Amino acid sequence: MKKIIFAFFMLFTTSITFAQKATDNFAGNWKTSEGVIIEITKSGAAFTGKPTGKSIEVLKNLTFQNGKWVGVLNNPQKNTTVPCEAYLEGNKIKFLAKKGMMSKEVVWTKAN
Repeated sequence: MKKIIFAFFMLFTTSITFAQKATDNFAGNWKTSEGVIIEITKSGAAFTGKPTGKSIEVLKNLTFQNGKWVGVLNNPQKNTTVPCEAYLEGNKIKFLAKKGMMSKEVVWTKAN
């Protein structure tokens, strides 16, 4: 019985940890794993991100829909665009990019 209660407690705790809110604020400067600084700004209800000093968007139309943050990640070096979900976790943004059956997690860290 204790194991069942513990399992439900862990499930509940995990769901709270990954809960997303429409009030999440992604605006600011974020560093990619490659060291590139991305400036995310908000326009209306959507967030967009561009590398500092560049005009190309690498994060497009990040909006809160059906209880989660969804948008599009663009990799100009590989000329690929993929839909993604975004999760704000403290000083990190975790993107889950999906293309067909494949998915990849991309993490950006808040830059000072």
